[in-house]
Amino acid sequence: MSKNKLKNSIWFVLFEGLKIYFSNIDKFLLYMLFPVFGQILGIAFAMGLSISLMQTVVEKTDSTLMALVYVILLAVPGLLIFTKAFWNYMVAYIALNSMTEGAVMTGKVYDFQSHNEVATRRTFQYIIFLLVICALSSVGSTIFFIVPGFIVWIYLILVFQIFTFEPELNLSEIFKRSFILIKGNWFRTVILLAILVFFSIFIISQGVIVVFDYLNLTNWACSILDEYTSLLPIETVNEVLVFCHLPEITARMISHTIFTSAITFVIAGLTLPIRSICWTLWYMTLAELKPAKVQEKPAKRKKSTAKEKEE
Repeated sequence: MSKNKLKNSIWFVLFEGLKIYFSNIDKFLLYMLFPVFGQILGIAFAMGLSISLMQTVVEKTDSTLMALVYVILLAVPGLLIFTKAFWNYMVAYIALNSMTEGAVMTGKVYDFQSHNEVATRRTFQYIIFLLVICALSSVGSTIFFIVPGFIVWIYLILVFQIFTFEPELNLSEIFKRSFILIKGNWFRTVILLAILVFFSIFIISQGVIVVFDYLNLTNWACSILDEYTSLLPIETVNEVLVFCHLPEITARMISHTIFTSAITFVIAGLTLPIRSICWTLWYMTLAELKPAKVQEKPAKRKKSTAKEKEE
């Protein structure tokens, strides 16, 4: 296999991505700590206070409306923590691309703030960009658009990299550019996605859950969650499920689902750098094969026109 073909291989991208990640794993883990655990902490804080004190607030408040206001206020601190962590997580989608470029050029990852500014200095444009992606994802995830939505999603998988490295493009041009890069490389992109998701999320999260089960930490965590899930109106929900001929649920089932989902979310969040690095390297590979068309400068056009007149 020639050197050019090797660089155009998804296996080369995976190898280089893992090399960059593990040579800077301490920095990447430190960078992702608050964006990942901050979201869980914020939700736990908001839900924990609201659910645990809801009955007390209702009993000591004459007005139902005021009771609802107090319950919402109890959730505000946790929601603020969650919002800050969530925003940092979304900024990481851009910053990690910039970090990868720095790692490729210098072999090092440093100065997180300057990488964050790649997204934060275009905050308004980035928020609009995220809203458009959310809208497209919502449409594509509906039952009528699952298959075509997945196909289109693969074509748009490099939009975060394009937003990072081609800031001169507007939103429509970013999506069009991703289509151009993935065209002719759709199946290889799907294979790369499957490998990344399988090994960086599924295998690791399942391994962690097995370890937790073996150490009996799952039951311990679920028993803590049971104190809150048991306060939910499970009996009312079960009446509806029985009416629909569906199996009933228990507080432990809800607790176990919450716990395993949290584990999967943490693993997915902490390993986000692996996927971002690989997608950035894949973007660099495809962008080298399909460079963006640079418009001719007006000065050159005028010069050519003058020359033509002389002729």
